[in-house]
Amino acid sequence: MKEYTISPRRSRMVLSVVLASFLTFQMTDCFIEEKPKEKNIEQKPPTPDAEAERKTRDKRIETEREALSAWMRANTWYPIVPAAAAVVVENDAVVFRETVRCEPTKPFMVASLTKTFTMLSILQLVDRGIISLDDPISKYLHVDFENSELASKPISIWHLLTHTSGLVEDPNPKLAENNYPFIVPEQKYPTGFRFNYCNQGYNLLGFIVFEASGLSLGDYVTRNILVPLEMRDSMAPVTTRGAAGVECSLNDLTKYIFMFMQGGEFKGRRIVSRRMFRKILEESVEGPSSKYKEYRGICFRIWSVNGRIYSMHHAAHMPGAGGFMQLFPRHRCGYVFISNPPVYDREEFYGYYYGLKSRLMQFCKVLMNDTFDPVSFQPDRPTVKQLRRFVGRYRNENNDTYVDIELHPSGYLVAVKSYTGQRCMITPTSLHTFVYIYPGQSEKGEIYDFVMKRGMVIGLGVKEGYFVR
Repeated sequence: MKEYTISPRRSRMVLSVVLASFLTFQMTDCFIEEKPKEKNIEQKPPTPDAEAERKTRDKRIETEREALSAWMRANTWYPIVPAAAAVVVENDAVVFRETVRCEPTKPFMVASLTKTFTMLSILQLVDRGIISLDDPISKYLHVDFENSELASKPISIWHLLTHTSGLVEDPNPKLAENNYPFIVPEQKYPTGFRFNYCNQGYNLLGFIVFEASGLSLGDYVTRNILVPLEMRDSMAPVTTRGAAGVECSLNDLTKYIFMFMQGGEFKGRRIVSRRMFRKILEESVEGPSSKYKEYRGICFRIWSVNGRIYSMHHAAHMPGAGGFMQLFPRHRCGYVFISNPPVYDREEFYGYYYGLKSRLMQFCKVLMNDTFDPVSFQPDRPTVKQLRRFVGRYRNENNDTYVDIELHPSGYLVAVKSYTGQRCMITPTSLHTFVYIYPGQSEKGEIYDFVMKRGMVIGLGVKEGYFVR
């Protein structure tokens, strides 16, 4: 490995990019998109039935608003949750807003929601032709991240964005040797084969933003996202990393959610192109087709029904922060809440977190005019017949270990690891992802991800590595 420096050629490129970024903010026309003028259409008065329906809907919204406000005031217990703030929006209007022990202008740490700002930064640089989603990350970071034993293709910017790089979180992080300012995580799975959430992978994206633009991630986010969105209470400090560090108020998160609901536009300013916004919603790894589906796009978890996008959402969890953002594009509504629990990984906070999330979803259900119910949405699970496609032996090509997947007579899958002798029942969370819940746990467990290519099951990803069928 060589010393981490910026080459003279890259220095000249950085200077030109900084100048271009400066000019972008001086010339606001670069953000503004021409819109066709609306024709004057005579508005017909509402029919009696429509007026009665509107009044009934307004009454339901008011009832839901009062109940949600009362719930937040009663359940935001100090010191488990010192302060909390929530908002529900529909079209371009706020239909609910509540704060407990704070003002709507108070900045909160938004934890992993920072990843959505990092994502937008990368997509903007792609829009401007400075980088490509297909660029190998070694082009900017000058380090080989690929595990030669896996013989997989190079890790690209797309793979980091979609958590499909195969890199895994280092539980005892340390900086790489030779003065690299970032952690070099281990690649445990072949590139592009499976989803594996990796904060350290998103931190690498923050350094790519710096290499490509000449601005620290915090400065880039401030100039190119916070300022255009008029997020005046928010900040992206110089210490901001790709996975965390941005702080936002409820008022500003409201503007942020409006931008996503408008497909990447805010007050006529295009923050990210329509083409890049559509990329956010693409599936990152292959999975079986189904009516009710949950998958990972860029950064967001997506719900679809019959191939149509119904929800995009992302959580925010870390010490001092807990929240959730969820948008329902087809219904043009959504919500976000944020709080500051000193300790988030405890039953008392999770009870509050899931209780508030379900009530905000219920509020959005009142705003919807169809049968879709976000509270009860569940992705399709495999039938007993479909479970048979996963049965077989999966071998690690670098040693003699294997995992056997068996179909139990009672109609569920059993995983048997040769190297531990462990035998456990695995429960489906989607059509190709399963989990083993440890005794005494309610949600966390060991993931069993079956890898599909061209409709065939070809491998299995578990915590010990990748196994080939």
